[in-house]
Amino acid sequence: MVIYNSFIEQLKSLVGDLCVLDSTPARLKEGGKNDIIFTRDTAFELGGSQLPCVSTLAVSSTIPFSDRAYLVGKDLDKIKKDVPFGKIVFLEIEEPEDDDEAFKHIKELDQVKYKFYAKDFMIRASAFSMREQIRVGKNAVKAGYTFADLGNKLIEKYKKYPFVKSVDIIFITEFDNFGALNNLAQKIKDTTSALNHILDNVLFDCSSCNLKEICDEVEGMKELHMKKTKNK
Repeated sequence: MVIYNSFIEQLKSLVGDLCVLDSTPARLKEGGKNDIIFTRDTAFELGGSQLPCVSTLAVSSTIPFSDRAYLVGKDLDKIKKDVPFGKIVFLEIEEPEDDDEAFKHIKELDQVKYKFYAKDFMIRASAFSMREQIRVGKNAVKAGYTFADLGNKLIEKYKKYPFVKSVDIIFITEFDNFGALNNLAQKIKDTTSALNHILDNVLFDCSSCNLKEICDEVEGMKELHMKKTKNK
């Protein structure tokens, strides 16, 4: 699975220097449902007040990661008001047996953000807009939680999948180029849509497909398309 490799490299280049966060076990407790945090109990929101907010995930079977969380900007204990927010997840997975299995893994991993419930955090993720806002409760601030706690707990969540080999998570609270980050996240989303399209509904005439531009740009996508077409 190398289709997302170029996006991973572009994202790494875009975010630049990173602060490496503590890798000690997370203190956060994970609940069975999303915490409901009312305005009166809110310290601030990550991605709130219509500020930029981007969440994306990319997988690879050839790029190893460090099982660490990283930060660009201020940590939770330094934030006093709503800030922009970005979250980038990189996952190294075992080489899948076939393309259908690869896409199944991608879909499973993409669903984790809808199933991750951290106590004193209210997470609202949207697949359509690629936003993932997090309302941070006053109790989370009092407890002294940091992005290391949030990231390490999320890494634990991903590593429960037996086919996940390594994880990197990047949190962003200060950034001058959210526009470029959003564009790359959109390309990743479109690539996943194109992959789904190829595996589920192969078209013989590429010129009539509205995803042709993605297939032209992403290395390996055309080869996959042609392979699926021959096997049809």
